Amino acid sequence: MSRITVLISGSGSNLQALIDAKKEGKLGSGEIVSVISSSKNAYGLTRAQQANIPTKVHSLYKYTKNIAKEDKQARAQARVQFEKDLAHVVLEDKPDLVVCAGWLLILGPAFLANVENTRIINLHPALPGAFDGTTHAIEMAWKKCQETEQTLIAGCMVHYVIEEVDKGEPLVVKELEIVPGKETLEEYETRVHATEHIAIVEATKKALEPK
Repeated sequence: MSRITVLISGSGSNLQALIDAKKEGKLGSGEIVSVISSSKNAYGLTRAQQANIPTKVHSLYKYTKNIAKEDKQARAQARVQFEKDLAHVVLEDKPDLVVCAGWLLILGPAFLANVENTRIINLHPALPGAFDGTTHAIEMAWKKCQETEQTLIAGCMVHYVIEEVDKGEPLVVKELEIVPGKETLEEYETRVHATEHIAIVEATKKALEPK
């Protein structure tokens, strides 16, 4: 069995795709042993609990809530401590693979230095080299297509996590065509999410395969 920890921040639809894939025997040796959320209100926690998967909440808010926004040095120090503690929380479950499935916080050097022997993959709703480091990649791709009035090839990818945000080696890349005026942003967003659910399962299985 390969142990998987999933990091989430929101609704957990990609987590659900992984849970469903496990039930259908599509995750190979993978077993989800833990779900960690950056928000106590994330619906993904409910999804995990319904699947009898242990959950934890590790929120940045509790580290920064008493620090003024103007005090950038103190907030930076708090962020470093948050990342070090997150590494500890992740390693408690001895994962073979960490899957960021809608995790909205950057995993910075303080975290990565403490989990350097653990494979980590991340789902990003854009192609390699496009819209790196933003949570608005879907909207930005759609708007670019409408503004240029030219068909755009966009999509999503799952990549290995390195210190440079969204720059790690891609594992799975899924391309989607956006045609100007053909669909609303909401309709394109729905297509991306459906494609993400396929990509996250394929990439997780691939990352667990012996090299």
